Order: sequence, then C-alpha cells, then structure tokens
Amino acid sequence: MWILLLACVSSGAKPGLHRAQPGRGDSADDSSVSGDSRGGSDSADSSPPTDTAGPCPVGMALVDAACMDIYEAPNQPGELPLVMYTWQEAGAWCDARGKRLCTDDEWQAACEGGSGRAYPYGDTPDPGRCNDEETWLAYSQDELNTWPSSASTPGVESLEELLAAAGSAATEVRDLYQGEGAGVNSGCVNHYAVYDLVGNVEEWTTRADGGEASFHGNLKGRYWAESRTCQSNVTVHGDTFRFYEIGFRCCQDPS
Repeated sequence: MWILLLACVSSGAKPGLHRAQPGRGDSADDSSVSGDSRGGSDSADSSPPTDTAGPCPVGMALVDAACMDIYEAPNQPGELPLVMYTWQEAGAWCDARGKRLCTDDEWQAACEGGSGRAYPYGDTPDPGRCNDEETWLAYSQDELNTWPSSASTPGVESLEELLAAAGSAATEVRDLYQGEGAGVNSGCVNHYAVYDLVGNVEEWTTRADGGEASFHGNLKGRYWAESRTCQSNVTVHGDTFRFYEIGFRCCQDPS
C-alpha cells in the first residue's frame, strides 16, 4: 500500500510525492537509456538485506574494498531519495554519519557488479526496470535558484523534512520530483544487493582522480527521466551546484 506523504501541487497528471515499501515490484552523464521491477535471468537476488555480516554496518554492502549504502540517501527502505544537495553538502551529510561520498570508481565498480556490466542488472538496457521512464518536465531555474542552502543540512533524515525546511522554494521541487521509494523497483539491483544505481536520482560521487579546483564531483547513474550506463560520467557541474534530480549515497572504509 502506497502511503501519501506530500501532495503534488502541479496541475499536470504527474503523481504526487510518495513512499512505498520495497520489494513490491512497482514499475534517470552523457548518453541515455533505462530500467521496472522485472527480474531477468541475470538479475541478483532482489530481497533487500536486513542485516550485514562482516566489515560493513547494517544498511551497507561490501563492494570490493568499500562499504556502500544499500539505498540512496537517506538510505532507508521505502523512503524517497533526497535531492537539492550540492557536492559539498552531500559530503557533509555523509560525514555527519561517519561516512563519506563514494568515489566514482567505487560507484562504478558497484554498478558493474564485478563483471563490467553496462547496467546493474546486465548488459542490455531494460527500460522501466529501474525508475527511468518518467516524462521530463520543464523547470524554472529562477525558482530553483531560490532554494535556501540552510535547508540542505546534515541533520535532514527525509525528503519531507527537507522540503518543509525549504519554504516556498520547495514548490518547484515538489512539482518536478518523480523519485520513487528506495527498493520499490526490486529488479533495479546489482550483484551486491545495492539498489537504484541507475535511474531514480542522479548521484554525486567524488572524482577518484582528484578533479580540479571547484569541480571535485562526478554525477553518476542519471535520473528518473533518463538512465545511463555504469560507465557514463558528468563532471561539468561545480561543487556548489544543486538540482532537483540530484541526490547521493554514502560509502565508508570497511572496519
């Protein structure tokens, strides 16, 4: 049962913001394609883990030499992913939890599932398997520019809390937002049981090559209106850039 959290204020036919429990099977760098909750023959086990054995805390999975959040921030099953965080703010959110932003090579290794796949679920794009087939909506950059940085803080634990702190600037984001609850698309999972690495929200990562002054981030996975391959990169946005479809997830070194 989907539980309504936030009413959509748009007059369009787009559904409002909502969260859902994962595993129901309900159906976004620089090139595009996609992913519903169908589980193909090359799909990993789609049951979300409830505990973690070994060097990673509960809610994280061991991916090569890093622990990675199973879901996009706030890393809670069924919760809608956070957006409108800059690379700097996303890093601060992770740091407040004893974590850090994933590097782009860590993220890519997770997405490839240890075998160099183009998508978390295989080499062939499967439109609708992940949340990547929503209709693109025109946005107002002027409205998005009114977003207060005071809203995107490390203390935020849910999208509802984030939007409540953004005042009138939240209206534009509510109208545009088409993210889905963490784990809802049960087939959008990789070999490590990490979800939504393509589609849903684009994810800030830190460039393993160090980047350059004021450009340390690499956006991976694209978002709900367009997914891209695990290998695709977007490095043209600076450390203080925020957008209505950009989120993140956290990593940490194994204990």
